[in-house]
Amino acid sequence: MKKQIEEPQEGMLTQSMDVGTKGFDDFQAILLKKSRDRTEDQKLRINLFTLKYQMEDYLTSNKAEEKSAGEFLKTILKTLQIQQNQFASYIGLKPSNLSKLISGERTINYDLALIFGRLFNHEAMLWIEIQAKNEMNKLLHAERNKYAVYTLNDLVKEPKTKYNQADNLASS
Repeated sequence: MKKQIEEPQEGMLTQSMDVGTKGFDDFQAILLKKSRDRTEDQKLRINLFTLKYQMEDYLTSNKAEEKSAGEFLKTILKTLQIQQNQFASYIGLKPSNLSKLISGERTINYDLALIFGRLFNHEAMLWIEIQAKNEMNKLLHAERNKYAVYTLNDLVKEPKTKYNQADNLASS
């Protein structure tokens, strides 16, 4: 006969608990049982939710590793066990265009971002922001010197005569 596991008592989750204690073991057993009792749909939604947070974490991370929006899409399709051809057909894309999108050769447009947001319960802007972050990083690394010459101090120190002359010409 299986041992009946009771739900935690009031406040049990907010009290400190040492690993290896009976309380910890009971709590771990409850979590394991709840995890095993999840439906496939619940497990799928949790996985999608996890991927959404990975995408959001990527946006806020300062790591040099670049991960394209297409890579995230590929992971989602794998998690959902959906073939790329099936997905391309469903959203009205040529399979070759989806393949280019996943490989990073093509970008996600606003229309696709809205579709992905709707399908996967993500904010559409999440897809666009990932792309924008990657583009900004590429520009900053490729042309760092080009942008390094622009400083607010230099702008403020510029002789005012240039601006006054331009204002005078415009008002003439």
